[in-house]
Amino acid sequence: MNKKKVSFETLGCRYNRFESAEMAYELGRAGFMAVKSSERADVVVINTCAVTGKSAARCRAAIRRAKSSNPDARIVVTGCYSETSPEAVSSVEGVDLVVGNAEKFDIAKALNVIDSDNSRSILVGGAPPEILPVRPVTTMEGRTNAYLNVQSGCDEVCSFCLVRVARGKSRSASATAVTARIGGMSQAGIKEVVLTGINIGQYRAGDGITLAGLMKKIIKQTGIDRIRLSSINPNDVTDELIELMAGEPRVCRHLHIPLQSGSDKILKSMRRPYSAGEYLKLLEKLVKRIPDIGLGADVMAGFPGEGEREFGQTRRLIERSPLMMLHVFAFSPREGSSASLLPDAPAKPVAKMRSAILKKLSTDKGENFRGLFIDRTVEVLIENRRDKSGLLKGFSGNYMAVYLDGPESLMNSIVPVRVTGAQTGRLTGEALIT
Repeated sequence: MNKKKVSFETLGCRYNRFESAEMAYELGRAGFMAVKSSERADVVVINTCAVTGKSAARCRAAIRRAKSSNPDARIVVTGCYSETSPEAVSSVEGVDLVVGNAEKFDIAKALNVIDSDNSRSILVGGAPPEILPVRPVTTMEGRTNAYLNVQSGCDEVCSFCLVRVARGKSRSASATAVTARIGGMSQAGIKEVVLTGINIGQYRAGDGITLAGLMKKIIKQTGIDRIRLSSINPNDVTDELIELMAGEPRVCRHLHIPLQSGSDKILKSMRRPYSAGEYLKLLEKLVKRIPDIGLGADVMAGFPGEGEREFGQTRRLIERSPLMMLHVFAFSPREGSSASLLPDAPAKPVAKMRSAILKKLSTDKGENFRGLFIDRTVEVLIENRRDKSGLLKGFSGNYMAVYLDGPESLMNSIVPVRVTGAQTGRLTGEALIT
């Protein structure tokens, strides 16, 4: 019996990509075969986002593409936009099934129901499990590191965000289950695991284990070579976490810490639980305690109330900071968020101009940071495929992309590389082992 084919189109954040891989795993257990989005499929799953006000348009465009490419396929729409606006999603022509975040891992069961009576359905609003399941998803998109979701949901109340509505309260995976899964990954040859979550700093296992405690348990009980963290809020970067990162070579010296704004006025309006001064002091503390740490941040331009003074405060904070890269976003009102009702939002051309300024600043900061490593040696995890020019590519512990020539035997290995040059967005180097 031929297996039904399923493809995925994932919109929005990296976390959504992880969950698409988890959905593919669960559908595989139910007898489906995952195929590339360019291939014909019997089912197309569109995993949506609600981060920006453009989510609806992007969702509709994705549905049209899916139906055009696979006219006979069942179209399943899930994710945060489906959770927050299920009726709007269901009204789009071509949609067969709308699934919320709590139900997205039971798509096979829902498909059986609508296949039996040739119906359309909305399944949204279920309660997620109190303990986050740990699924054996390893590599994604040809990379050699593995991603593991250890936390979901959020207990914070940022005015621009709908995560609490779309994802529910914070919940965490069992530390024992996480450690066991990573142990299996290590034995299978994985060299680096990236711990991910919607708000990973809120990780709390049932026995009170914090994120730093979870990482200590992983270090003690597994042979994994590297542990990397996804984005973590500044108020969750504890002294315990800093000391672990400073003293344990298996923890990557890299943190992505959202800033959003360098203006205390705007941060207060965003309901972010820190000040600009506290954020800058945290970065300075990290650099002092962990030399060569790679630091990134999310920054939003054009939030309501942001005038030239407030934008100037953001720009100057970033200029003074040791940040090496920025993810820059222009404010986009999300229906249902309190920020969407705030007055005095800068005009779109102004927000676009400010975003461009911040992106240029990010490029400059990155080039300056990478230039510090010329003629130095960095440890690079080599990926398992070459780039278009035939070079090997990998990432250092502090998340710098490094390109080099070398044999296939270096793939999926952590290799000492002498840096020979710095270019926009990358370093070049030569392996010190073959």
